Amino acid sequence: MDAQVLIKGVSEMPISEMERFVQQINSLIVQKKTTDKKYRERFLLGKINETALGKEKIESYQFLVLKLEADTITDAEYAEFMKLADYEEKLRYERLTYLAELAELKSIPLYELMDKMGLNHSANV
Repeated sequence: MDAQVLIKGVSEMPISEMERFVQQINSLIVQKKTTDKKYRERFLLGKINETALGKEKIESYQFLVLKLEADTITDAEYAEFMKLADYEEKLRYERLTYLAELAELKSIPLYELMDKMGLNHSANV
């Protein structure tokens, strides 16, 4: 069916019917997205990439770890370190959740998926 013909037909509907139609279309889109394995894989890979600390935050974290180990960290730096550590822990949990779902989607064990992706187990679990 030609999309333009469909749109012309929809434009002639009363507003309440048009709103129901749009809701049904949105439901179909959600349904297709959740059942489309390749779409879900791409979505999960994007989310996995989003849950990594940025270079600047990694460098700050590593610098603060060194100061903590050397016992030269100030109270303000320690507060920043704790904030970064909490944030990184939250990201790690989200990343692990996405990795587990991707492993399930691919029907392989989580550690095998992580190996294939070149991910360090201890840094992600």
